[in-house]
Amino acid sequence: LWAVAAQVRRQAMTEPGGFALPLAALVGATRTVSANGRAILVAWELDHPVHDGSGEAVLGVCETDPDMPGMALVSVNARMVAGRPDLAVSTAAHELGHVVFDVPVALGTPARRYRSVTAGPSALLDRTTAASERRANEFMGALLAPPVQLHLRMLVHARSERLRTVHAPHRGRQGCRVLAADNPPEVIEGVVAALAGDFGVSERFIAVRLSRYGLVQGEQR
Repeated sequence: LWAVAAQVRRQAMTEPGGFALPLAALVGATRTVSANGRAILVAWELDHPVHDGSGEAVLGVCETDPDMPGMALVSVNARMVAGRPDLAVSTAAHELGHVVFDVPVALGTPARRYRSVTAGPSALLDRTTAASERRANEFMGALLAPPVQLHLRMLVHARSERLRTVHAPHRGRQGCRVLAADNPPEVIEGVVAALAGDFGVSERFIAVRLSRYGLVQGEQR
């Protein structure tokens, strides 16, 4: 998952040395996706409300239509992400995860219609849902805040705040330390906020990634 996310990120990043992946860059780089040897055209819809089959507003949808072979249809609810560029790009990255990992199977069965619905923002951070949703979330996380880049940027902020670091198992830049568990919580919260600004995502998003990569002592999961 992380390797695929890294490949997509390299193709989509428009500013070398930048941290945040803009939505426009992500969409522009993924109008055609190659997955499992299959070229998939991705039709992005970012300007309208999105609903599920019962008419309830939802954050995003990824689907296929047997009448449109070789194509994935991805929608992000413009109303729900209005004023939240972090939520917009997170939703798009999550739905792209479905395109990469789930759509190829559906397209291999011409009569099959695939549809995945992201109900709301909480679904983007939920690790108790179906395996395909957890996979899309992990892809999203590694795409928008990769382990090595996040680790190195975290250390920059940690040094400026004089936070204590320790050697501990982690999934970031090998040989580098991680934040000690006994640092003042309010200062760590400040580092998390700074990282959220760097990577263009929410503070909760960053907190989850730090934990996933084990970048705070004792929190790898």
